[in-house]
Amino acid sequence: MPSAYIPPPYGLIEDDATWKRALACFREAFKRRPHLGIDIESDGFFRYPEKVSLIQLGADNEVAILDPLAVKDISALGEIMSDPSIQKIFHGCDHDLRSLNRDYGFTASNIFDSHVAIQMFTPEAPGLGNAIKAYLGVELPKPVKIQRSDWSQRPLSDEALDYAAGDSAYLLPLRDAIQAELEATGRSAWAQEEFAILEKIRFTPPPPIEEDCLDAKGTYDLSPEELAVYREIYIFRDGEARKLGRPPFKVVSNDFLLALARNPRTNPRDIHGVSERWLGQAWRGLEAAISRGMKAEPVIHPSRFRRTPNPWRDDSSARFNRLKEARGRKAAELNIRPSTLWPGTALEKLALEPEILEHELAGTGRYGVRNWQREVFGQIIRKTMAETG
Repeated sequence: MPSAYIPPPYGLIEDDATWKRALACFREAFKRRPHLGIDIESDGFFRYPEKVSLIQLGADNEVAILDPLAVKDISALGEIMSDPSIQKIFHGCDHDLRSLNRDYGFTASNIFDSHVAIQMFTPEAPGLGNAIKAYLGVELPKPVKIQRSDWSQRPLSDEALDYAAGDSAYLLPLRDAIQAELEATGRSAWAQEEFAILEKIRFTPPPPIEEDCLDAKGTYDLSPEELAVYREIYIFRDGEARKLGRPPFKVVSNDFLLALARNPRTNPRDIHGVSERWLGQAWRGLEAAISRGMKAEPVIHPSRFRRTPNPWRDDSSARFNRLKEARGRKAAELNIRPSTLWPGTALEKLALEPEILEHELAGTGRYGVRNWQREVFGQIIRKTMAETG
């Protein structure tokens, strides 16, 4: 039976002087135990471009919520994150690391990701709240209205701050429980290899908007003339979103853009899903974007150039099915997900191009196979490939 949740005591850091004092407390905590739990909240559902809006930190008997919108200089956190003598504990660190790198240039060394680690000994991949409940017996309240908060709004409610503090407060004991499981199953080295790869995560800027717009759902079905209109109004919507500070989908839906691209001479007011208020303000700009698109050179969707014949033959399909079956059996034996045991893309490439087998098993392949995966499953793959020809 999960324990009743009591919000942990925490400090709210809203100015540089408080941050300086908190750093001194954290450095003392690191002397006792060199571990720091980190979680962040961003405002991407409400603001555009997205930014980190709250940073939750947990160390030995220290929990703090850092307001990066109020504190001018948080570079000391970047120094801690890059310090290999202090282990940084996350639960699903990909978005957090990319966000902190994007906004502040921070990188991390000596990572422990509890979400990744759990997958080394179980097929489950629970969220942080469920992991804390399963391994620590504590049920964190997760009210939907708080989960969907605009974390850039100030002041934040006490309920929102309690919610935020809870996540970071339990990262250290969660790490300990999961590390014990890793050691009991003899899979600590597997997790360490995964953690080392996570250290390389960096923010990757999106492609230019002229290219990015062509990845949106529904664009492949547009004619080249329609796609030229779509591109111009997509770019216009992005500019409006930046001006308003709202995500593009909250300015006007992509379905509206697609409908307008297909019928550029229609009255936009006749298309469902557009705010009359916004349309009144943006009318001239939208008209100009439509006009530019109708005059522009037709745009051929790039995927039409990338179409290739189906590479799957009877022999490669049979080989892939045998490899999947072998992977499934071994994953069940190890009690992990098949995709954790061996990446699906790598398995497909082996089925299509059996000549790359030795490269994959030697660690010189291109498909993200880990050393531990080769050690555990490599010989089974070799045997399966030999049997299928």
